[in-house]
Amino acid sequence: MQPRSLVMGLSLLAIACSPVEERTETGNTPQAQGQSPTTALSTPVQVRVAPVQSAQLHWQASVPGVIEAFRKAVVAAEVDARVVVRSVEPGDPVQAGQPLVVLDDERARIARDQAAADLRRSEANAAQADSELVRGRDLFARQFISEDRLDALRFAVRRNRAQAVAAKAQLAAAQRALADTTVRAPFAGTAEQIHVQAGDYLKRGAAVATVADFSRARVRAGVTASEASRLAGAQTAELALDALGGRRLSGRIQSVARLSEPASGTYPVEIWVEDPEGVLREGMVATVHVPYAAVDSPASVPAEAVFRRGGTMHVFVVESERAHLRPVRIGRTGDGQVEIIDGLATGETVVIDGQFALRDGAQVTIVGGS
Repeated sequence: MQPRSLVMGLSLLAIACSPVEERTETGNTPQAQGQSPTTALSTPVQVRVAPVQSAQLHWQASVPGVIEAFRKAVVAAEVDARVVVRSVEPGDPVQAGQPLVVLDDERARIARDQAAADLRRSEANAAQADSELVRGRDLFARQFISEDRLDALRFAVRRNRAQAVAAKAQLAAAQRALADTTVRAPFAGTAEQIHVQAGDYLKRGAAVATVADFSRARVRAGVTASEASRLAGAQTAELALDALGGRRLSGRIQSVARLSEPASGTYPVEIWVEDPEGVLREGMVATVHVPYAAVDSPASVPAEAVFRRGGTMHVFVVESERAHLRPVRIGRTGDGQVEIIDGLATGETVVIDGQFALRDGAQVTIVGGS
């Protein structure tokens, strides 16, 4: 029994140590299916491609901007007086010079009348002094009065003329104070807010109304130094307003500042936008699209060809039905194209669809292009 057990143990040990291929079923091997292991791992990936070509890029800057009224003023009282009439209400359109609020003018009228009387008296005194000087010169020539008396007459003329000038100025001030009892709109627009009611007593400088002109609007935005250097006054810009459902309006660049904002480091840009329909409101945020001049690019590819990998921009270049990963340095973008500064040459072919299923050296099948 012991020799037989020894023989069976050796047979089992021989089977366990035999090669794996000899224990694999014939039908499951790549060789049995007529394929090599290399062929099984290199199935071509279907891709779309585009050529690297020179192009003229039309590109633009897109920056946020804030809508402001073209003109806005807080109109204040110029005199101390009580409100007797509130002539307009919030939302009313107003014309330049239209009354907004009327103040009590009784004291102003009394002061005006008093100043007018003072002027008449001063002018009469000045006329009398002139007449006395004429007579005094005649008397001095005939030696009836002394030179000191003549000098006194001359001084009286100068004094009375100065008093007449002062009285005229006082009358002008009184007339201005009387006119200021009617608070008027400084320009055409809308009475956005009325801050007083009839019966309120106002001190000089108290806010009466806020008037805004929205016949056009100012849009204030900030751009980088490189963007500012490419902008120019009178250049057109397009605004997209999310608050109005993405509505677009056309505007004109009025100014590009040469001094940057200390807080943001950007350069203020002011754009004027016509608003005949009155749809704009102060504080709305707009996306400002500013087109730059067209730029000739010696090498450009569709934007979808370029992707970031490992912190570097790459493309897949197709050569001999294989895709090769290549790093590139990009420049400006525009019209769906990306400028290639380094890494590609005109005439080469890049993958624009399917590249995320590729690895360097993968076989590809071209199924379309642009």
